[in-house]
Amino acid sequence: MIRERKSENVPSSLLTTSQYDGEDVKAQLLEDQHEKCYICKRKLGTDFEIEHFKSKNNYPELRQEWTNLFLACGYCNKKKFSSFDDNLYPLDTNIEDEIEQRIDFSRNKASFTTVIDDVPHQNAVRMLHVFYNGKQKMRVIKEERFFDEAKQKMNRFLEKVNAFLMEPTPANRTLVAAELSIEQEMLGFKYWVIRDNHLEAEFKDEIVWNKH
Repeated sequence: MIRERKSENVPSSLLTTSQYDGEDVKAQLLEDQHEKCYICKRKLGTDFEIEHFKSKNNYPELRQEWTNLFLACGYCNKKKFSSFDDNLYPLDTNIEDEIEQRIDFSRNKASFTTVIDDVPHQNAVRMLHVFYNGKQKMRVIKEERFFDEAKQKMNRFLEKVNAFLMEPTPANRTLVAAELSIEQEMLGFKYWVIRDNHLEAEFKDEIVWNKH
């Protein structure tokens, strides 16, 4: 997860109808989120749903609130449901700075940690852990496929980072920089690969997604 941005122009269907999932809402969210799920940062394609940051079950009064609406993939939306309402709000939090996000290849797990000990940060860590590692000792099939996809994408990114570290040529730098574009996937994990390899100064212009 990383910080998100949202257009200040409220889609008209939220003001003139009782719907929260009008076509104009979907179109604006796709543009704002660069066609990615705001939680896992995967490209959405046709697999997207309107996700209420504060769930409809617990906060029905926010059902049509523009600042409460995001796009999520079907997997993340169903996993989140109404279980993680008290969470880090992605429009005003630099989530990539405050939650460390890594793939632990040796343990075959995703790792999420934070030094900030409050409810929203701890809930965000718990949510991400459940999404990537499951609630049980063994992942169910969807959880396993979800994690394997993340692992494969990060493996490819690490290959490019390692190539740059071994041979810091302009061509190798370009390959890494392209993977850090706001349109790309897995940016929260990629951010911590850059930090762990002390490359923040080298790629400082690429890792400022949505920050003010």
